[in-house]
Amino acid sequence: MNNNTTLLLDINDLIIEKLSSYPENVRELALHAIRLSESYPETAVADQLQSVVRKLSKHQEGGGQ
Repeated sequence: MNNNTTLLLDINDLIIEKLSSYPENVRELALHAIRLSESYPETAVADQLQSVVRKLSKHQEGGGQ
């Protein structure tokens, strides 16, 4: 692993730690984005997150939070 990859993982770990104070749906979306961004280009992440947002929206509309 090079220094840039190590730094990115450290930053991601810090972000994940800070997310613990946010609502579950926000954490879930952010965690998906972080995980996807480690392996995919930006446009692929955006495309995949659309389905996550739809799922979270349907869950909220159905009364679950």
